[in-house]
Amino acid sequence: MLTNHAPGLSFMLDDVRHWEPQSLPDVIISNAVLQWVPGHRELLVRWAGWARWRPLLRDVELNRQSADPADYAGLLAGAGCEVDAWETTYVHILEGEDPVLEWYKGTGLRPVLTVLDADQAADFLSEYGERLRVAYPPSSFGTFFPFRRVFAVAHRAK
Repeated sequence: MLTNHAPGLSFMLDDVRHWEPQSLPDVIISNAVLQWVPGHRELLVRWAGWARWRPLLRDVELNRQSADPADYAGLLAGAGCEVDAWETTYVHILEGEDPVLEWYKGTGLRPVLTVLDADQAADFLSEYGERLRVAYPPSSFGTFFPFRRVFAVAHRAK
């Protein structure tokens, strides 16, 4: 086994079929290997189980807008409606410290924070906030936050 370290990162070379992390990973990267491993689907499920927050958040129902406009249009057209459906992405410019985290604390993170005790919630918010700051870096005039919305207007066909 070959192990290398860089500040904040560690890399390990091992047999993917038997590999287990020494601590819970943030990211597992696999390039052009899994399709060659018998039982790789089970392997992916095993890897997914290593997520630190998974045991605590496994039963949390998150409110996700996952359908595309065509899905909603099909649903409503199948119910006898004439439909216009579209999506747009608003680009909000948020201000303040950790603005995306603050946005989500009042919306999408509410079910998550409800099941965690105070210490767990603080740890979760710290880790999640760190990732959000990387994904949505601030600029001198605010933090750009794209926000997708799907719209559908339907009326009964004549």
